[in-house]
Amino acid sequence: MDAILKNEVRTARKTYPCDAFGWWRRSGFGPEDCETDDQRLAVEAAEADKGKILPGQQYRYMRGVFEGRIVTWRERVGMGNVCRDLGLYEE
Repeated sequence: MDAILKNEVRTARKTYPCDAFGWWRRSGFGPEDCETDDQRLAVEAAEADKGKILPGQQYRYMRGVFEGRIVTWRERVGMGNVCRDLGLYEE
């Protein structure tokens, strides 16, 4: 994002798609690419939930400006950490 307006961890009250899981899927990575057991568990949990953030789960909510548009990004905390640790996000 070019500018971040809001960045906070929330508890889901309804189901959302996990944007980090979508990014993971499009990257072509799989659980075998994880470097640690914690990363593998985060990926397997997201796969079990079909890439969704479910009510009661913690997720990172980010709202900001990207290429001149206001965008919202939601990611399971564990999946976001995996994507950052493996360098999948563009800076």
